[in-house]
Amino acid sequence: MEIDAGFEGIEEALEALTRFVEAEERALRDAMEYILRAMVNYVKQNGPWTDRTSNLRNSISVNMDTMREWPTDTPAETLKALAAQNETPVIQIEGNDFVGCLSAGMEYAIWVETKDGYWVLTGAIDHFEPLIEKYFAEKMAVEKLDLEQAASVAYIRWQERKGAR
Repeated sequence: MEIDAGFEGIEEALEALTRFVEAEERALRDAMEYILRAMVNYVKQNGPWTDRTSNLRNSISVNMDTMREWPTDTPAETLKALAAQNETPVIQIEGNDFVGCLSAGMEYAIWVETKDGYWVLTGAIDHFEPLIEKYFAEKMAVEKLDLEQAASVAYIRWQERKGAR
């Protein structure tokens, strides 16, 4: 007895699966970019601080290529010129993961963030985290910075700069 078996349609099924995975990855990346833009807008519209120079709001960034720490005496025009670029998400790919980041670039942002009754980024993160968990469970995760550690590092840097003067 002889059995002849074949796998008809396997190539088409694999191609369809590849297209599906690529479409899911594009959709996830698009969703991440949308959420990051929405977080920037939320911070800029709802941040509970008075921004005398507009530097803190203009330093809010989701562009991993432009993120950096700006000194307190940075001219307002410098950050105003970068505001649109900072609001354009740049997502990095690390292995199979997409990585996006929300950042406040002013060196004093951590002090505003840790002051009672104020926030710079955590208000937006806390606002969007339940939505991310609800709609993107097992697809996206929110990782929060340890604010006490960040404040300690910022204080050490400030002391080092102060001593260098």
